[in-house]
Amino acid sequence: MSTLLEIQNLCKQFGGLKAVNDVSFTVAEGEIVALLGPNGSGKTTVINMISGALPPTSGSIRLGGVVLSGLPPHKIAHKGVARTFQLVRALPSLTVLENVITALAFRGKPLWGAQARSRAEELLQQVGLEGRGPEHAADLTYIDQKRMELARALAADPRLLLLDEWLSGLNPTELRVGIDLIMSLRERGMTILLVEHIMEAVRALCSRAVVMNAGTKIADGPTAQVLADPAVVAAYLGDEDA
Repeated sequence: MSTLLEIQNLCKQFGGLKAVNDVSFTVAEGEIVALLGPNGSGKTTVINMISGALPPTSGSIRLGGVVLSGLPPHKIAHKGVARTFQLVRALPSLTVLENVITALAFRGKPLWGAQARSRAEELLQQVGLEGRGPEHAADLTYIDQKRMELARALAADPRLLLLDEWLSGLNPTELRVGIDLIMSLRERGMTILLVEHIMEAVRALCSRAVVMNAGTKIADGPTAQVLADPAVVAAYLGDEDA
């Protein structure tokens, strides 16, 4: 598999705090990689730098060899990066279908009119919301809001999908649905970088895991091997419990 995402010596400093300190890793085309670590380890800061929400202090981010670091979010999106957020960011006054059509209008190659409507309906079917387009976004259950947000991210036709704790807050039945949905994306060849705290999902979905602690990378390798690493166990549980 060829490398799609390449992160080299990435740093982010807020005043005297180094939130991300010299982090490097790659994600291959078609791979689902977990980005793990305890709260405050720098995971979401990395996601924010990849998507352009934050500029790196130093280091580089490349997608398919093209430099993303330093570009504004809309240009990074047009290069092929889409993301979800820890808290769903819907347009509550619009219908479910209109939420997805809006995303289609702002992608690199925008779709309009009947073509946009048809594509939006396809995406809703893909995420399990077939026939739900006329409903108001504000009336959806939490899992269905998550599905709609995923449809909006997929509307960008991304080369790389960033999922920031997309499975958080789901009950066990919804979690299984969510895992199956991400598996279906994997079967379509989607490349995903997934920030997640639910280890059941990480084990089911991710062939590889990168682990951060206090802003630095402490492990990178096959998921089962990484989760058994004493340094990773200590980062999550504390040295006394490891």
